[in-house]
Amino acid sequence: MNRKITRIGILTLAFLSTIIFSVGFISSLKVTSSTSTNTVSKENAATLVQNNQTKELNNNSYNILVMGDSLAKGTGDEKGQGFANDFVSLWKTKVTKDIKVNNIAVNGDTSTGLLQIVKNDQTLKAVESSKIIFISIGGNEVKKFQASDPSSDSTNVKETEDIYLENLKNIFKYIRSKNKNSIIVFIGLYNPFEKDTTLDKIKLLNDWNYQTEQLIYQDPNSIFIPTHDLFKYNLDKYLSSDNFHPNASGYDAISKRIFETLKNYTT
Repeated sequence: MNRKITRIGILTLAFLSTIIFSVGFISSLKVTSSTSTNTVSKENAATLVQNNQTKELNNNSYNILVMGDSLAKGTGDEKGQGFANDFVSLWKTKVTKDIKVNNIAVNGDTSTGLLQIVKNDQTLKAVESSKIIFISIGGNEVKKFQASDPSSDSTNVKETEDIYLENLKNIFKYIRSKNKNSIIVFIGLYNPFEKDTTLDKIKLLNDWNYQTEQLIYQDPNSIFIPTHDLFKYNLDKYLSSDNFHPNASGYDAISKRIFETLKNYTT
């Protein structure tokens, strides 16, 4: 699949996201989490994939695969669309084929759970036929450090971050083993609690975000989409009634950011 995404533009977004995301990762403590975190085992990964599959994908359609946590699932959208379906309404102006979305995201999932899902044969089959793959993951790992002092818990933070990054590497490895040409779009995190962010957590979360971006950009067909700037001054407008997840307007803003980034992409 050929791409005409302007690399400079993408890297500029990534650089800006490193700056404006200084507080953005604290949102991952809640934005991508449900009330409790799901632990996806190898045994129940197949069931989750089967239950979450919404479309029968085939080579005659333009397939979009969505995986990850509650943000990927579209939790909070009163219209039931999520950013992926909002994106489709924009993307269909560029695609002649029928666009189908397969959303296998799991509320509360972590990178460890997502890795089990990606290993599943059904997931790999969907990966093989997908043109675009959306991923939102990582917030639930960071959530565990919300009430702790990162400076006194640095070993656990580092261990958790290392596991997350290794999981992400393996997720990409499995995806690329089946599809080297699809574009992977990783959705960045915003902060619904601007006033509650402490400096120690800024440092922790900014490093987490930076390491994630660096890993993603090792893959030439992957893009990191910053969202913090979209929400920073629009929390009342873009948050759902739970004050954590995006509402329909918030997801629409994310989809438009994705479309603007990919609009020169050759389908």
